[in-house]
Amino acid sequence: MSDVDPFKLFLDIQLKLPRNGPGSARATAEAFALVPELPPAPEILDVGCGQGPEAFDLLPLTQGRITAVDLFEPFLDKLHARAVAEEVPDERLTVKRADMEELPFGDGEFDLIWSEGAIYLMGFEDGLRAWRRHLKPAGACVVSELTWLTDTPSPEAWDYWREMYPGMGTVETNSEAAKRAGYRVVATTVLPKEDWFTDYYGPMKEEIRKSWGEYEGVEEVKAVFNEMYREIDIAERFIGEFSYVFYVMTRAE
Repeated sequence: MSDVDPFKLFLDIQLKLPRNGPGSARATAEAFALVPELPPAPEILDVGCGQGPEAFDLLPLTQGRITAVDLFEPFLDKLHARAVAEEVPDERLTVKRADMEELPFGDGEFDLIWSEGAIYLMGFEDGLRAWRRHLKPAGACVVSELTWLTDTPSPEAWDYWREMYPGMGTVETNSEAAKRAGYRVVATTVLPKEDWFTDYYGPMKEEIRKSWGEYEGVEEVKAVFNEMYREIDIAERFIGEFSYVFYVMTRAE
């Protein structure tokens, strides 16, 4: 029990959650409604899909095909199992294991690239620049990114996110980064506070509580759980100073 992989423990908790980050079907639908006109059956790429909740949220909103990619195979296994259980045909949903930094697609394959809460792994501007070539000339991109909503955050919130995500920007700086990466930001929408807790932090706290006894006395596990609680505590006290923001963009020429 002493040889605990903190990252694996975190992922084990994530596998038990309904979502792998803050969000909701309603927020996904609201952001999708802001996308400029798409073809009747668009090709959509969902990058860093995790277990794919947003892919399933997008399916009833479009007649197109969604290609969902992630690097963590257990997430994709759960996504595939759900697709089978809900009888989603392959021509509507394709599941593929791939690294977001080396997407195995050609130029101009997709009408829409979608990514919720995952682009931070590459960095906002770097991710947008790398993915742009996969969009058709008139294509759109929707990304949710952790964003400061104030220029004067509380010192505790600032110190926490400066440590955890030093590249975190504001809506203004992220919009400028998107422009440099070759996009035009046409709309933004802020994820509300309840979408952090209903399907993410609330279930996470419950899973930590249930798992705590299994690792009684294992200090490495205690440290991992305490770090998760620390993040939840920061969110509970300072949401409104930051949140996820959906950036709805079109490819600029």
